[in-house]
Amino acid sequence: MNLCAKDYGDSENFSLAFAEAVGKLKSGDVLSFENKEYHFYKDFSELREIHMSNTDSLRNPRKYFAMILENLEDVTIEGNGATFVIHGDICALGILGCKNIKLKDLTIRYFSPTAIEMKVKSILKKTAVFKVPDNTSYKISERKIEFYEKSPFSDRIYWDCTNDENSYNQVVHIGSNVFRVPNKKGVFKNYKSVKDLGNNEIEITYSHKPKLISDAVYVLTQNKNRNTSGVFVNESENISATRVNVNYLQGFGWLSQMCGDLSFEECNFVPDSNHHVSSFADLIHICSCKGKVRINKCLFEHPHDDAINIHGVFLRFKEKLDSKSAVFEFVHDQQGGYSAFHKGNKAKFYYRDSLEAILGDFTVKQAIDYIDGKSVSLTFEEELPEDIETTCDGESNIVVENKTYCPDVEISQCRFEAIPTRGILCTTSGRVRIFDNSFSHILMSHIYISNDANEWYESGPVRDMEIYSNSFFKDFDESYEKSDFPIIHIEPITLGGKIKAAVHRNIKIFSNNFENGSVYPIKAEGVENIGIYSNVFKGKSKVKLKHYTTQNERS
Repeated sequence: MNLCAKDYGDSENFSLAFAEAVGKLKSGDVLSFENKEYHFYKDFSELREIHMSNTDSLRNPRKYFAMILENLEDVTIEGNGATFVIHGDICALGILGCKNIKLKDLTIRYFSPTAIEMKVKSILKKTAVFKVPDNTSYKISERKIEFYEKSPFSDRIYWDCTNDENSYNQVVHIGSNVFRVPNKKGVFKNYKSVKDLGNNEIEITYSHKPKLISDAVYVLTQNKNRNTSGVFVNESENISATRVNVNYLQGFGWLSQMCGDLSFEECNFVPDSNHHVSSFADLIHICSCKGKVRINKCLFEHPHDDAINIHGVFLRFKEKLDSKSAVFEFVHDQQGGYSAFHKGNKAKFYYRDSLEAILGDFTVKQAIDYIDGKSVSLTFEEELPEDIETTCDGESNIVVENKTYCPDVEISQCRFEAIPTRGILCTTSGRVRIFDNSFSHILMSHIYISNDANEWYESGPVRDMEIYSNSFFKDFDESYEKSDFPIIHIEPITLGGKIKAAVHRNIKIFSNNFENGSVYPIKAEGVENIGIYSNVFKGKSKVKLKHYTTQNERS
């Protein structure tokens, strides 16, 4: 059945109407929109207590959702060119416990992004004039600028921030060059007074001439609080996005967590014409998923963190309960709060100091989550490793990964541009193919392969990866920021920082075009059976390898 959005409410305030329409959906149905704007407001959004990986979720367990699809199967959201305009610092869309969901031909845009953009319009002696987007509200008092978004229905403030007090750093956008600067080099360095000039122009006077870049956009990031993700897909299977445009993502990015079989086809992650930022942090972030992840013919521009990050999670051993049971904990402060294991899943143990695997797979018989304690009690069918309680430098030396949730990955025919961090991060033991992509104006490594048991605890020893037929352009303007990162960087992170044995296996890098200038095209450590051949280098051609073996060395 085809359900028409216009039959459920006014597009000028579609929050409650969307919930009503979704409540009517049955298997095989299509919810069809028109080619116009549909507005969603925090006032009328659904509040849920739910946890999202890689965010400040445990500090913000309650989250608002503009739209929720929950426990649905075989449903299509047909946008027909519709734009969903989100008002407030909320998650635009939640897909929870669903199967076979298709999102097609729509745009997600935030009315007033929380990343505050201040364009340097002029600098004269000790005074600079900034222009902010027309839909950015602010008020000035006593040398302070309070930015905010306010409900049009009440006096409720959706979100607010003062000066750069909620930022760890600022991000500068100038053309295709995007880079971070510390606050001490940003808009409010040595400022004396602030004046509202009207027409969304702000004048700031400094104690001496500011060292700002003319015509650059300085962005106050609000990154002290990743309160949500922009789109959240949880415990769902076979979710596809086709010709979906994303102009901004609040809090983190498009996060898929504990899901299976995901696809993005012809999706554009680019800011709208009035803004320069496409995401508060990452764009596509995939944590502990299974099946296949396919990302094809997509465009990624101007996020404030990585374009694509695909990884699992290492939980650290905490306490042995009996010969088959133990408690494991999430370690990083942006992890935890969700179920990382289910009955029947296969688990794998690793030593933190080497990232060497312990022989054999372990089958989860029971998983009991302790959300507040950021931990889970796991009981296995098999006996625990004999040295489960071993330590290194006074810390537990054992971590566990959910081997079932390690997807195959295909990333092809995509373009990555204007990124202050990395293009692709990918750590998974599934089959990985990265090909026919183009990378430019990326400050750090274009492709980064880690596996980390000491800092972020983002897991994934590579077992079958091919990177081929890609074009890498190191064209970042170094007059703004030094960029000496290798184009492709393979860097396992162990407890103690030393590689003692091969961590990754079977990586091939071939038939790529590197215009890499003076930086290493490839730097790799801890790889068994790495093949690098038939690449074209324009610039430094030396490849830096450490603790590795090649196919020839093994034959």
